[in-house]
Amino acid sequence: MTKFYELSRHQRLRQLVQTGALAPESADFLATKPALADEILTAMTENDLGQFVLPYGVGANFLIDGQDYYVPMVTEEPSVVAAASNGAQRVKQGGGFKTIAVEHLILAQIILTAVTDFADLQQRLQKVDQQIFTVAAQAHPSMVKRGGGLRSWQVTPVGADQAKISLWLDPQAAFGANFANTVAESVAEYLQQQMLVADEQVLAAILSNSGAKMYVTVQAEIPWSALATSTLSGAIVAARIAQLNQFSQQDAERACTENKGILNGVFAAALATGNDLRAISAATTAWLIERQQLVLSQWQNLPADRLLRGKLTIPLPIGQVGGAINSLPTAMISQELLQQPTVEQLMSIIASVGLANNLAALRSLVTTGIQAGHMRLQAANLAILAGAQPAEIELLTALLNQEHRLDLAKAQLILQQLRQQKR
Repeated sequence: MTKFYELSRHQRLRQLVQTGALAPESADFLATKPALADEILTAMTENDLGQFVLPYGVGANFLIDGQDYYVPMVTEEPSVVAAASNGAQRVKQGGGFKTIAVEHLILAQIILTAVTDFADLQQRLQKVDQQIFTVAAQAHPSMVKRGGGLRSWQVTPVGADQAKISLWLDPQAAFGANFANTVAESVAEYLQQQMLVADEQVLAAILSNSGAKMYVTVQAEIPWSALATSTLSGAIVAARIAQLNQFSQQDAERACTENKGILNGVFAAALATGNDLRAISAATTAWLIERQQLVLSQWQNLPADRLLRGKLTIPLPIGQVGGAINSLPTAMISQELLQQPTVEQLMSIIASVGLANNLAALRSLVTTGIQAGHMRLQAANLAILAGAQPAEIELLTALLNQEHRLDLAKAQLILQQLRQQKR
């Protein structure tokens, strides 16, 4: 049976339509690659000139909380999609990814200056607790109607004469940046006019991208048999993966590279669904710093159970509606491919992609090495860089993959030889 990655693009689209993963009109859209209308471009960016196009693919083999998925991924790096599918296939043999915990609350901050008596400020705030909730609800009544709104707040001293009021908000299916800013500014205005005294001032009111309560934990258990190579047993591979991950937890230089491998998949899936990569990057940085933690994932070898267990906890400040998600046609197709997930399900899906990429990278590193597979998938890019025309790319790529070592000079030489043969 032909594997999914061996099909042509049109064959993949046809198969997704036949299985019900994509509507025919969505497949037609992806096949014809229409440009965004000028009106959409003008609305979405400033000083627009055109479009910057990136490849749109899917990670296969994902089983998450008992549900099968083709996960859309946008990336210029072919090995990212291949690694995600490879890691997911191995995890599937152990029952798939499972969500351990998920929370989706956004933080807004009101920053106060000239606070001379923090205990007094705290008491005054407690007296207007109900008014704070009322003002928050009135600031965004449509969110309250959908079941969202302010869930809790607290005040914390910062330095000698500053304080912050933290508003924890439920944005429902949205990421909630505009919602958080609206509520923060409304509550700040109320406090400035009705509660602050003497020289106390609101310095700023804005959301935080900390992701402290917008995070997900996913777990995977992979049987040793799914990790073995032709020369190494699954037991040895599992032990090596756990050892390399333990090294990362103690070495910042290795940890940053392992985290990058996780974010390869996370960013590709987040971008495909119209979400903000900068917010995820900022939240991840804050998350690791606050916890004095070097690497996002933890891998544990369990000899008694003959399996490897991996766990990833990552902040994901994302939404399932709003912003670019509803403006970009391909982002809407991504939601369709993912069967219209809830925002919590989407968080689990994106985190699972990150853990799948992590597994595939670690397994390659402790077995064959990362470069052989990486360069095989880079052969097509090398063919393009060498100057191959569209009709030459496939053949040149196949010839490059037969070479032991690849570089641009070799690709240019083989391309020249191909053209000479045709004369």
